[in-house]
Amino acid sequence: MASLYIRCMQSFISEYAAFNLWANERICSVVDKLTDDQMMQEIPSSFSSIQKTLLHVWDAQLIWINRIEGVSLREFPSKNFSGTKKDVIDGLLSTSQKLKDLANSNDEEALTSIKKYATLKGGIVTSALYQVFAHVCNHGTYHRGQLVTMFRKVGITAIPQTDLIYFYREVK
Repeated sequence: MASLYIRCMQSFISEYAAFNLWANERICSVVDKLTDDQMMQEIPSSFSSIQKTLLHVWDAQLIWINRIEGVSLREFPSKNFSGTKKDVIDGLLSTSQKLKDLANSNDEEALTSIKKYATLKGGIVTSALYQVFAHVCNHGTYHRGQLVTMFRKVGITAIPQTDLIYFYREVK
């Protein structure tokens, strides 16, 4: 029974990482049409603009990719970001693809292995690898929801669905 559970978990983690990429591609299709003013407009949320929210998701994905690969970063990668909207889109999508590739390259044993890593504040913690993948994909879902609201605040009404069930209906 445990083996069946682990195989199902492996399949789900791969699907969840593929969903994360798919949903981020859909979000970035909207971002690509935004003006610089819309990207930088102050909007009350966890992060104060669409760009800052996108940078946070990109940061989180990059931080977790590094942790999966055995490297613990000490600061947010975008701390001194001065790139373009295209750089944000490319960075977010490349880390989404990398997460998908990593999820697909880990077998059942690897997904249940324990990863030890340092937090940004320097604390040492551990998590099972499957928990890391579930967390980073779920984190993206949370902030994509915020981005949808932020898009509406800057006047965007044509926003694609990014719910998991739409991924399954479209891709599977």
